[in-house]
Amino acid sequence: MVGKLCIVAVVAAAIGFGVSAWAVEEIPKHRQKQIWDAAPEKPRVEPKKAHKVLVWSTPAHLYDKDPHKGYCVPYGAYAFKALGEKTKAFEPVVTEDLTAFAPDDIKQFDAIVMNNSCGPWITPSDEAMEKLKALGADKAAVEQVLRKSLLDYVSGGGGIMAIHFAIAANGQWKDFQEMFGAKFTGHPWNEEVGIKVDDPDSPLVAAWDKAGFRIADEIYQFGDPYDRAKLRVLLSIDVAKTSMGVKWINRKDNDFAQAWVKPYGKGRIFYTGFGHRTELYWNPKLLQFYLDAIQFATGDIEAPTAAR
Repeated sequence: MVGKLCIVAVVAAAIGFGVSAWAVEEIPKHRQKQIWDAAPEKPRVEPKKAHKVLVWSTPAHLYDKDPHKGYCVPYGAYAFKALGEKTKAFEPVVTEDLTAFAPDDIKQFDAIVMNNSCGPWITPSDEAMEKLKALGADKAAVEQVLRKSLLDYVSGGGGIMAIHFAIAANGQWKDFQEMFGAKFTGHPWNEEVGIKVDDPDSPLVAAWDKAGFRIADEIYQFGDPYDRAKLRVLLSIDVAKTSMGVKWINRKDNDFAQAWVKPYGKGRIFYTGFGHRTELYWNPKLLQFYLDAIQFATGDIEAPTAAR
C-alpha cells in the first residue's frame, strides 16, 4: 500500500477554475514507509464530516530558491498526504496551483495546510495569470483578489495549519503576518532544545509530555506583531533547559513561542515552528501533533484560542 503512495495528489475536479496537482521530489521509499508507519492509525477525534484539505507548498516558479527544496518540503508533503490517507481524517489535495485561492475554488476546502510554503506566493506567476486573468486586468489586481479571498475564507470560518517557514512567506503582505500573529526574525538554534508546555489542558498538546520535552530542530524566534496578549501559546522554549549562548538571539524577554493558536474572525489559525529536520517527519509524536492541529483547523477538535 505504501508503495502506491506518491507525492502527486490525485485531485478531484475542483469548482471554478479547476485545481491541478503538483509533483515535488519523491522521497525515498524507505522514508515513505517510515513516515507511513509512524503516522497514527486513526484520528484522535472522529471527523464530523468528510473533509477536503488543501496542502499548499511553494509554487514551482519560486521553488528553485526555496531553502527547503528537496528537504522538508517533499517530506512534509508526503507526511501530510499520509496523515489524511491513513487515518481517513481528511482528503489531502497537494498542489501549488494558485487557483486554489481563487474565491470560488477556496470554498471547497475545509482547511489549509501551509507546508513550509515560502516566497511571495500570493503574487501570480505568468503561468498562473493564464488561469486567473478573469479575476483582474493585471497581476496587481489579481493579487488583491487572491489576498481578499484568503482573508475572507479564514475570517468566515475556515482554518489554517501552518508549519515552520510558512510564516515567513509573503513578506510584502502585512495582513498575512497579522493573520498569523508574528513575524519570523531568525533561527538562532539548530540543535536540541528544551520545550515547555504552556497550555497543558489544550487538546492540541496531547501528543507531548505535559511536563515538557526535548526536540532537535531549527528553532525560530519571532517579532512584531508577536504578542502573547493576542495569541494562545501552546509551546515555547524552556530557556533553563536550552543553550542561551547561541548567536543571533534578538529577543530580550526570553519569550520564544514554538506553537500557538489564535482566532481570525470566525476562523482558526494554528502555527508551529517545528518542521525543518527531515527526521521529524517520522516522529510519531510530531505526526500526532500535526494531525491534531489539522483536525483543529477543520473544526473537528475544539480548543480554546483566547490568549491566557
